[in-house]
Amino acid sequence: MLTTEEDILNTAIQMLEREAGLRLEINPLKAKLKNTTADAILNIAGQKKKIAVKIKKWAPQLNLGALIHMIQQLPQPGMLVADHVNPNMADKLRERNMQFIDTAGNAYINLAPVYVFVKGNRALATVEKREQNNRVFETMGLKVIYAFLCDDNLVAAAYRTIAEQAGVALGTVGWVINGLQDAGFIVAKAGKKNRRLINRKKLLDQWVELYPRKLRPKHHVGNFIANDPNWWKTFNPIPYHAHWGGEVAAAKYTKYLKPEVTTLYIPPDTTNKLLAKAKLKKAVDQPANVKIYRPIGIEANKIKPDLVHPILVYADLIATADIRNLETAEKLYEDYIAEYFRED
Repeated sequence: MLTTEEDILNTAIQMLEREAGLRLEINPLKAKLKNTTADAILNIAGQKKKIAVKIKKWAPQLNLGALIHMIQQLPQPGMLVADHVNPNMADKLRERNMQFIDTAGNAYINLAPVYVFVKGNRALATVEKREQNNRVFETMGLKVIYAFLCDDNLVAAAYRTIAEQAGVALGTVGWVINGLQDAGFIVAKAGKKNRRLINRKKLLDQWVELYPRKLRPKHHVGNFIANDPNWWKTFNPIPYHAHWGGEVAAAKYTKYLKPEVTTLYIPPDTTNKLLAKAKLKKAVDQPANVKIYRPIGIEANKIKPDLVHPILVYADLIATADIRNLETAEKLYEDYIAEYFRED
């Protein structure tokens, strides 16, 4: 059973050699690198070029945008090492020139003069399919994690305060904090007032991975059509207690993106009023250009009250897997989010 990252890496290397005759070697340099997100460094046998890799279990279940973003953050050239990459995923990764190998022998490597593309091999029956059992990474836990990422001082607050800020039941807070301690994301020395969030960048990456699959769908209200694609430029969402997310929020934060899809986070009691005022129609047979969600928790940015927190915008952008949005997400991270994680 392939249960560890080391198992996945070693098996993927073996299968690549069997399928393509290409031998990769694990480089001991990784142990000497302090400021890298790579899980390992590989070399093509006989070549000096180093390949930084990210190892992921359950890769087909993860958001493609999050996977691409992880590879982009690696020292280049980067590579995904996965349990399995299905044919559809293989094509999408190759289209974006994202290299990968998996434990079934599927691979895409584009390092001249070496070129390999193999897809269609079925997942090994021996690959462990169960997800991690820590329920802190389920819906309610992800809401609390989001609140902590937005305000790490909240970790040391009273449970009732945390519950109010995260929008969860009071009883949820205790098991989420215990789960985060068990997972190595919270330390508590000499009492609860000294609880502290650690490994915050790693926690952010994990949250961004899971958000579009486990949290956002539960907040989805519907997809709509605006006849005027630029309606958001003159529309004020604040009277409706709504906030821009996604591409519109990114454009307002960074001045770097021309939005194609409008995302709004809005409570139930003002939704119909906003739909009527903005003249939005339910998308039935047409592609939607407006997506509406219920609030996740900490919504408004204190400086820009019509926008959701940059962390939520960042996750919205990455979830699209669109290259222009991934570029904007990186800019957003550097301008607004990195400061939250510098102490890590």
